[in-house]
Amino acid sequence: MSLLAKFAQLPTQRIARFAAVVAVAMAAGHLAQTLAARKPVAVAVAEPATLPIHIVQLSSDGAPDPVVARIDPEPHLLALERPRLISDCPVGLTLSALPSAMISVMLTAPCRQGERVVLRQARLAVTDQIGADGSLTVVLPALTVDGTVAVLFADGTGVDQALAMPEAASLRRFGVQWQGADAFLLHAIADGNDFEQPGDVWKRNPGTAPTGFLTSLGNPAVENPLLAKIYTHPRGAMPQIVLEAAVLPETCGHDLLGEVLTAEGGQVQAVDLTLAMPDCSGIGDFLVLKNLASDVKVAAN
Repeated sequence: MSLLAKFAQLPTQRIARFAAVVAVAMAAGHLAQTLAARKPVAVAVAEPATLPIHIVQLSSDGAPDPVVARIDPEPHLLALERPRLISDCPVGLTLSALPSAMISVMLTAPCRQGERVVLRQARLAVTDQIGADGSLTVVLPALTVDGTVAVLFADGTGVDQALAMPEAASLRRFGVQWQGADAFLLHAIADGNDFEQPGDVWKRNPGTAPTGFLTSLGNPAVENPLLAKIYTHPRGAMPQIVLEAAVLPETCGHDLLGEVLTAEGGQVQAVDLTLAMPDCSGIGDFLVLKNLASDVKVAAN
């Protein structure tokens, strides 16, 4: 059954949140924005011109003073000092296991203060910023049992580390990731509950590990932010997964692009999400997508 066919009516308390037109196209593949990274800029250093030599005039006794070569040291320092700086500023990446198959990521990069970085775990990719002290600490969900985390810097270089996360095989995760203003809200609603009620796990009620919890990932303040929301719960009964997209001045009148992620048994599936937003006369409305967990499985197969 297609995703559009599953757009059942939510409880009447939420009828105003539906928009009139929702067009969704989901197809397997990578999210282009997730893979986007700034390419390194090649800097060409010109060869120094012939070094000027200053000849000192003869002294009064007729004996020449020694020839003094005045050499600009900067081109040589550029060549000699940069390798030393790189070796003096190594990058460190330390991973630690936390409950519920979460990974504590500690990055140290003393020569990269304030730099934007992309953090990847399996198909999950989010951005953050190194602090003024050259360090960054974040927590990521392990989607796979090998728990490999990679950090990509602005110049295209990177560092990665692996950490065994066997607990990931006992959990289910459902998430959505996107770039920039194309924002989504994720709800996990238990049976018999409604939006924004105690049984609704979302950004204002992130839940708990025993019953299910929501993790918001990525730093929206960095340039071209990559953001994500991941819902985690023990394997067993699955609550209703709902995505909401607000019609905003930044989102109206164009397609929202995202990627839906599911992880179960340590295996990850990713499906592209394209959501056609209504024109800007609908600002303030919401588009609602229901039953996404089962639809992703169908699309991925």
